[in-house]
Amino acid sequence: MKSPRENQMNIQNAKMRRCPSCRGADLLPATYVRTFHPHGRNVSVELLTSRCPACGTEATSAAQHTENLARLKARKGEYNGLLLGEEILALRRRYGITQQTAAKIFGKGKIAFSRYENETSYPDDSTSKLLKLAIQKPDVIKSLADDESVELPLWKARCEDERGVKLRVIFEGAPDPLARRWADKELCGRAGRATHDDLIWPFSHRGASEERVSGPANDEHYSSEVMYG
Repeated sequence: MKSPRENQMNIQNAKMRRCPSCRGADLLPATYVRTFHPHGRNVSVELLTSRCPACGTEATSAAQHTENLARLKARKGEYNGLLLGEEILALRRRYGITQQTAAKIFGKGKIAFSRYENETSYPDDSTSKLLKLAIQKPDVIKSLADDESVELPLWKARCEDERGVKLRVIFEGAPDPLARRWADKELCGRAGRATHDDLIWPFSHRGASEERVSGPANDEHYSSEVMYG
């Protein structure tokens, strides 16, 4: 089995390409550090990238991107119960709402969720508890949204996702052939329906200081920077 260092070297050296900006040199392996401050502590994560020695352009390969996501996710152990910015973003993306809409639902200021997601600040204890409940129990966020007369654009899609999970459990576990056929028919009927990816992990070291909405959610800070690979 390869050591973590050997894996990193393989990731860094894989598929080296010419600089996409100047085309004057090959991109070289590089690293940068993102530092987070949960509970006032410094939690640093070294992330992988590639840099052009000629013009300084940085680009991240698909392999580097995957490794960066894993490294960022691993910092959860240092947070002592605090939510990661990615987890808060994932909740918002799951229901297709903007940062301002999320702030209204949870009774916070207009730029609160931008700060939570970028981890320039962290939710207080009561807000953290409410966010965790909303992540664990969808009816919580629906109830809060209804109280504020706010629409959750992807609520119906999420209900369909949940129904699909329950149908699959029935199909895979039902001893009754009739029940299995019914579940199979229902699952086949869902086959052409859209599904939604609600999990995203950031690796950009470029912060976003204010909300810029593109589509249903502001994902600029967490947008893919994969340039090649």
